[in-house]
Formats: sequence, C-alpha cells, structure tokens
Amino acid sequence: MNYLLTLTRWHKVAERINAALKEREANVKAAFTSTTISSWNREGIEEKAAEIVHRAAADLALVEIGAHAVAAIRSALALKNAQLGISGKLAEAEAAKRRAALYKALLDGQRADMVRPEGVRSLPAQLIGETEPFGFGRHASRSVTLQTADQPFVEMLRAKLASEQTRATRLLDDIADLNRDRLEIELPQEVLGIAGLAA
Repeated sequence: MNYLLTLTRWHKVAERINAALKEREANVKAAFTSTTISSWNREGIEEKAAEIVHRAAADLALVEIGAHAVAAIRSALALKNAQLGISGKLAEAEAAKRRAALYKALLDGQRADMVRPEGVRSLPAQLIGETEPFGFGRHASRSVTLQTADQPFVEMLRAKLASEQTRATRLLDDIADLNRDRLEIELPQEVLGIAGLAA
C-alpha cells in the first residue's frame, strides 16, 4: 500500500517499525533458543511447543518483511534528503553548533580570579608563595591562573558565539521546513500495524 507522508513522519514510521522489530526479534530468539519447561510438566507439551513455534515463525516473518520496509524507507529518505540538500545543511548546522559550544566554553571559563600576565609581578607576596611552616626557607608555591584572553578577544568570542548560534538555528529551521516535504513510499500490508499506519 502506498503512503504519502512528510519526511519527518517517515522518520517516525521507521523508528516505530524498528522498535517493534526489536521486540519481535527478542521473542524469536527466546522461542528458538531459550524455551524451557519443568520436568514434571509433560502434559500437552507438543501442543504448547507447536504454538510457541507458530508464534515465533510469524514474528520471524514480520522481522524479515519489516527489515526490508525500514531499508526502503531509509533509502527513499536518503535520496530525498540529498535532493533537498538536507544532509549538507545538517553538516553545516553541526559545525556551527560545535564552534558555538567551543566559544561558550571559552567564555564560561573566564573567571574573576584570573590574573593578566602583566599583573603577575604586582601580586602581593602572600599570593605568590609562603614560607614553609618548618622554617627551612623554602617556599610552597601557589598557582595563579593566567587570563590569557584579553578583553578584545573575549568580545570577539561573544560576537562569534551569537553569530554561530543564529546560524545553527537558521539552518535547523530550514531543515525543519524541508522535512515537511512529502514522499510516497509503498509499504507491505504486514507492517502497517507496527508502523502506526493501520486504518
């Protein structure tokens, strides 16, 4: 049966089918590798085993058909994404987000207790080091965090952060708009229920 859905919806359909297939795969594995009985429970075991095999075989068939359906959906989405330029925009958005995250980390790392390199010489002696309590004349050194980023650099980072955040948002909005495009894909009747498309 053919369905005409948005790209976003097709992604959701593929996720739903995959989730259902994982459950069915677990059932098939359990049925054919882990079915146990108590030694005293021999009455009607052939019928019970036949029912387990019947359900597992149906699940196995659904997994096989569903896997093909997911592959068809993903292939169609990949072609449409390439046609619309979604993959390129996603890559650009990820790069913008990565740069923005770095700028934000650098800005967040600026602290009030940092000392500019030119200010280190004028620090009070007790901040630079103290004589050890045993009186041997050695100094226990303290570390001082240098503020290597000057104010113009910090302002440049703020501007770049705002620019990259805006760029990433714009690209993601463009992608959301493109994902409203529709795509027609044929799905087998057997997967409609687990795809959330059954009438």
